[in-house]
Amino acid sequence: MIYKIEQGNDELSSAGGLPLIGKLLNALKNLKATDNMQFGKTKKGNVSHSGILKSMAALLSLGKTDFANIKLYRNDKVFKESLDLKKVPSQERLRQRLDEMGDKACVPVGASNIELLKKVEDFGKEKTSICEYIPCDFDVSPFDNSGSHKEGVSLTYKKKDGFAPMLGYVGNFGYMLDCEFREGSQHSNKGAYEFFSSCLDGIEELGLENPLIRLDSAHDDAKIIKLFQDRGARFLIKRNLRKESQEQWLALAKRVGKCKSPRDGKKVYTGIASHIKVAGREDLGPVFAVFEVIERTMDKDGQILLIPNLEVNTWWTNLPEEADEIIQLYHNHGTSEQYHSELKSDIGLERMPSDKFSTNALILKLAMLAFNALRIIGQSSMELEELLPVKFNVARRRLKTVIQDLIYIACKRVTHGGYELLKFGRNCPWFWGYRQLYLNFS
Repeated sequence: MIYKIEQGNDELSSAGGLPLIGKLLNALKNLKATDNMQFGKTKKGNVSHSGILKSMAALLSLGKTDFANIKLYRNDKVFKESLDLKKVPSQERLRQRLDEMGDKACVPVGASNIELLKKVEDFGKEKTSICEYIPCDFDVSPFDNSGSHKEGVSLTYKKKDGFAPMLGYVGNFGYMLDCEFREGSQHSNKGAYEFFSSCLDGIEELGLENPLIRLDSAHDDAKIIKLFQDRGARFLIKRNLRKESQEQWLALAKRVGKCKSPRDGKKVYTGIASHIKVAGREDLGPVFAVFEVIERTMDKDGQILLIPNLEVNTWWTNLPEEADEIIQLYHNHGTSEQYHSELKSDIGLERMPSDKFSTNALILKLAMLAFNALRIIGQSSMELEELLPVKFNVARRRLKTVIQDLIYIACKRVTHGGYELLKFGRNCPWFWGYRQLYLNFS
């Protein structure tokens, strides 16, 4: 079959899912409030501040991170109308206006994110024998920007030049609670106290019950533990052993811990020590040191070791569960690495688009809006099982599949009888699910 290739006059859009993104972004009052703020020397009559922010967030929701990608949508009425724009900004205008806003706009965008998260009914929980917790995972994830000379690029702990933003997620489905853009060489714990305090404010505003803060050993800090205690938060923090003796931990584990032997030559001791103080401080409330000590006298191939191999893992916590459950709760903290991957791979935001640090800080905040908007669309679509062409036997949909199935969905824009219509193909498999989502977001 040989086709003739022609160009017609129909208004077609390859991103028919933008109205879903627009429904979520247009309803954010804090984003709209930026129109009353002063950024730079913007002249009256240009695209509004909120229009600039929504345009960049919409691009990110399409998996496009470069300012030049806005050219693809300058004449796309679906893009303009979905975001309630008077006109779509040019590449130069988009870059200039975001530079003017910089990190000054990060606060209202962060508030908009909390506003967006209030639409979520189920964040997903971790169940134990005693309680159900909503996990809140925080971690630094290096962004590789090697070979560039952008402001703030420096050597990260992964030995690559780039940035090292702090990212926080809430629930088992991977909603982003907050983020903070950082230089690559900045230590994880620098500025962490203020960041966690702000995140706790967000958690309280969302009204989450039984949040569980999970952190790695970079945040083994008495000041941070005191913060969580004062705010009444449950926490689980990997301890930094520093100069502690592994042999002493083994002796303690043998004395008070429970022993399991998953195979010959390997013993695992788990338990809780209540006598160990955080940095020797007596003013902190009850804090327990959970331990897991692994003693290997034989490797997995059956080779007997001349000197036993010791592995010691310990955590600070105020949880009431048994050691094994607490350790499993921390192991589940590793799921947040998948969320990092979705931000960097699915949305494509690893190499930052601007040379200015403050602009990239704002773009990361806008990426958080796009991230959560896509997550809401993905999780909401799973509740429409009878309307979807594919059955999903998963807890959450990856952002990449949401973009492919529900954002890059072809449509035709038609004006008829004073109304603007979006028409989808006769054989569009996602039409009924898309239609119901659009109605649900109204």
